[in-house]
Amino acid sequence: MSSARKTLKILALVYFVLGIASLVIAGVGIAQGNLDSTYGTNAMLAAVVLVAKGIVDLAAGVAGIKGANKPSQVDGAFKLGIVAAIATIAQAVLTLPALGGSSVNIVAFVIVVYDLFFIQQAHAVKAENKDRL
Repeated sequence: MSSARKTLKILALVYFVLGIASLVIAGVGIAQGNLDSTYGTNAMLAAVVLVAKGIVDLAAGVAGIKGANKPSQVDGAFKLGIVAAIATIAQAVLTLPALGGSSVNIVAFVIVVYDLFFIQQAHAVKAENKDRL
């Protein structure tokens, strides 16, 4: 297994954990009504984005593991990584004070960098697989 495939597998496992964390945070936030304090008027939209992000992260994790094990299937991980990056940006934007949020979500912007690294690794595995054929 190449270093790109190993890195993709590790990133995919982290994605899996991030997906579970997003779903738990969304579930607890919805149950306790804590999303209003962070997201202001966009609390319901933020809940939908958090749930969607959790599902996409879980799917990207599974697709990344499959793609690392079988490089011909890495295209799904690449596409889901792009969707996850867009969802993370949406989550970060919802916290901006100009949109009714209470702060700037620095963690979400850091996760966007992680998303981009995942996309880059999926692309590297895809290119590596193309070279083998």
